[in-house]
Amino acid sequence: MTDSINTSNGRPWWKPVAFDWSRLELFVMRLSFAALAFWNVKWETRKFLDQPSPNGLAHFFDLTWLGKNPPGMMTQGFVIAFLFLYVVGLAPAVGLLPWAFYATLIGTLGNSQGAINHSWQMVTMMGLAQMFVYAWPRRGAGVFLWIRPDHERHRQAAWAALIVIAASYVVCGLVKVVNSDGMWLVRAPWLAVQLYKTHYSHFYDTLEMPPQWLQQITETLVQYPNLARLLFGGGLFIELVAFAILINRRWALIGGVAIIALHMSISKIMNLNFEAHMLAALIYLVNVPGIHKAFRRS
Repeated sequence: MTDSINTSNGRPWWKPVAFDWSRLELFVMRLSFAALAFWNVKWETRKFLDQPSPNGLAHFFDLTWLGKNPPGMMTQGFVIAFLFLYVVGLAPAVGLLPWAFYATLIGTLGNSQGAINHSWQMVTMMGLAQMFVYAWPRRGAGVFLWIRPDHERHRQAAWAALIVIAASYVVCGLVKVVNSDGMWLVRAPWLAVQLYKTHYSHFYDTLEMPPQWLQQITETLVQYPNLARLLFGGGLFIELVAFAILINRRWALIGGVAIIALHMSISKIMNLNFEAHMLAALIYLVNVPGIHKAFRRS
């Protein structure tokens, strides 16, 4: 891993480098991510008393002890205390370690119940990526860099989180294309039909149909397949070009707004909520403390 940060405006766009985040921006990122990371862990594990569909580490370890002995207030307080070290930049790799332990194991146990929770994966990988960056040695730096990382190392950690976001969306888009044998756009209108099933499933559960405007949107998408392709294809396009968030701050802001808009529309139309993804985009891509820098000349 190199520690050189090239911020030259003359670099080609296809050779992205870590952004010139300020100390304030990086502090806000760490504080916000710590809150997101803790909130994203499903601490209430009592319902996970078995692992019928082992996923990942569950193929090798029985993780049901987490369901029989849910992490209580003392454990969660212990995790919060260590996350405080990460936030203030004091031995941040150690600060992330207890959270990474529980986030990985609880997430794995939850994903071994027969359904995959995608929001857990990206946030956990963002944290793990940062932890590995902070733990990575640098020649001649000694243990001091590990205990008290410099500004450059904090930028590298935030950059690693940004790379995870980009990779997560690009991979998601590629999986859609590969699993559909390249026919995803052709088959996209069937997603509109799936909305009908979702509406009636909601009706059978609550005896209430979705709002009239949502029923009308669904009917329109079913009646006009090309409109459905345009709508759902737009989401696929955002995923496939998510690597653009690594070009510069402006593209990161554009990508962040597009990702948040994508998930808000999915939430409204399909009732699939990805709050963690939207918050991650808000923290690292929209980056409110440094948003004005996105409008400077690149």
